Amino acid sequence: MSKLDPRVSKAVTAHSLIVATLSVVHSLRTRGLRRTLLFAALGNAIPIIGELLAVHVLRVLRHHARPQVKGVPLAIALGWYNVGYGTLAVVKGTINDAADPHKGKESLAVAPAVALTATSFDLLLDPFGLDLGLWEWSKGGPYAPEVKGPNGERGVPLLNFAGWLALTTGVTLAYQRLETGRNTADPLDSEDSDVPGAERAAALLLLSYYLPAVVWALKRGRRKYIIFSAPFATTLCAALKGRSAAS
Repeated sequence: MSKLDPRVSKAVTAHSLIVATLSVVHSLRTRGLRRTLLFAALGNAIPIIGELLAVHVLRVLRHHARPQVKGVPLAIALGWYNVGYGTLAVVKGTINDAADPHKGKESLAVAPAVALTATSFDLLLDPFGLDLGLWEWSKGGPYAPEVKGPNGERGVPLLNFAGWLALTTGVTLAYQRLETGRNTADPLDSEDSDVPGAERAAALLLLSYYLPAVVWALKRGRRKYIIFSAPFATTLCAALKGRSAAS
């Protein structure tokens, strides 16, 4: 049986719903309806497939938040979209700011940059969620071995981070390829460039995930996880400062 406090489950789900709603509004404002629907489809479907694989095929993961369908909580499904979309918006906006619009090299950097940034965040998020009881790993793992899940298993398997890299890369590459039917090496578009504060707004939405995890790490004396997530934090800071400096 899950030991997760139902109030925590409700709070996490409510938070994910609110952020998802705001992310959709942000996407409609910066990308338009077609691109918003495209990323929503990819940003949910691909990670959900990964979750189902982990839960039912590999049997390495079990979630405790409710409500859930086929073992995948609504909060987790929306969380993938929220973090994936927010990270893409922040990273792509930052790259666009520095890019030569007549060259395509920077476009090739978007997918790996998004994947590495999001995965660095999970170096903090996964121990936090494990300690909170949101999920458990069937056999634990070598990362964060001092953190114990609801089933008594300690740590996070490295497979989790490989999954983050693969899923976030897959979502970003698919979105880049399908958004205009172009190759990822084609010149960058400027879908965010004419919307003042777009990067900052996306970064603020991501902060709602990041700050609770930081507070947890500080209270538990596990500051090393904050350090490990530095690429994510640095990207957020750049987004929060960049637009104001550019405007």
